[in-house]
Amino acid sequence: MKKMRSHHLKRLILAAGFFLLANLDLQVFAGNIAILGDSQSYEYVHDRLVKIILEHRPTAVFRVGDLVNDGLDPQQWEDFNRIEAPLLSTVNYYPALGNHEMDSPLYFKNFPYLYGARWYSVQEEGIHFIVLDSNSDLRPGSAQYFWLQEDLKSISEDITYRIVIFHHPLLSSGYHKEDSKGLRDILMPLLQTHGICAVFSGHDHHYERLEYEGIVFIVTGGGGSALRDRARHSPYSKKFLKEYHFCLLSKESAGINVTAIDSNRNVIDQFVVEAKILAGEGKK
Repeated sequence: MKKMRSHHLKRLILAAGFFLLANLDLQVFAGNIAILGDSQSYEYVHDRLVKIILEHRPTAVFRVGDLVNDGLDPQQWEDFNRIEAPLLSTVNYYPALGNHEMDSPLYFKNFPYLYGARWYSVQEEGIHFIVLDSNSDLRPGSAQYFWLQEDLKSISEDITYRIVIFHHPLLSSGYHKEDSKGLRDILMPLLQTHGICAVFSGHDHHYERLEYEGIVFIVTGGGGSALRDRARHSPYSKKFLKEYHFCLLSKESAGINVTAIDSNRNVIDQFVVEAKILAGEGKK
């Protein structure tokens, strides 16, 4: 198995129901985790954000999709790899499929350690991350829905921080139609039942924090694409900013500290995501 371009890979749980355990350096690391959104338009912004992320020395980076503008164009993947090289060579790097990847074989060629998986889960810094493909079928009865159910059931009760990442947001005040994939009614029961504390998405090119049914929803689509204005007002929106940015996560005693940082290194939002206590937990 490829080393995920890192020496401290812990575990990668792939789709299709099989598990891969990395016999690498399994020591525990304490560090930051970066989440970066849509970066497909302006290379200079993308490059600047990557440089700022590197200053925080993350142990892992998650991408919420739309890494390139045209997933079928080999040159765009070369440009992407040139900008992301310092991250790709030093951290655990976890991409999600966006619509601009266009289901391209070049995406899977670029990340061979995924072994073609469109959805998977990993644990980083004691947090269970689930990466989904919002372009593929997620309706009950689909392969992805079945896998998601099984993965959620498999999470150890002592893992109380659980985060889901996919491209198309369930909630947003941005340019695109809200819940454009019709996933909110499908996913919300699973997210609530299994103690998901936060969901990170992209697709809309802005920063937004929303709160709905006890879950924090972050739209982090400001990784280098053309920014867009607020299109409507949502009663669940707590913060909306038309800024290039990324999110930095650090696990602390009070919860997961989430800091949104713009392309000038300014903190534009900061909040704490608390763990969820599920029914039956806390009685051990």
